[in-house]
Amino acid sequence: MIWKPCQLQIITGQTEDALGNMVGGTWQTEKETVCRFTPWTDDQIELEGREVTRNEQQFVIPIPFDQFPDCTHAVIDDRRQEIRQKIDLSPRYTVIQVKVYKE
Repeated sequence: MIWKPCQLQIITGQTEDALGNMVGGTWQTEKETVCRFTPWTDDQIELEGREVTRNEQQFVIPIPFDQFPDCTHAVIDDRRQEIRQKIDLSPRYTVIQVKVYKE
């Protein structure tokens, strides 16, 4: 298995601008851990649809679901990615589904 470094982050100190949008803030690392890419299963592709599986990836993190920190983003391979869903694989792991921003 190939484990990669992963930082679980949240943005703090945002303020609201005149239009009601949240702006500014600083990224705070809640936990540094490792993660491993996990491919979609055929059943997930069938249920979720092609668009979701093309634009999102899944990573396994060795943190129990009930101990998973409150975070909104993960930095993997020096790229900050939005966490879309957290999946419970208790007692040992949590799967995060992240939005992929391809260049």
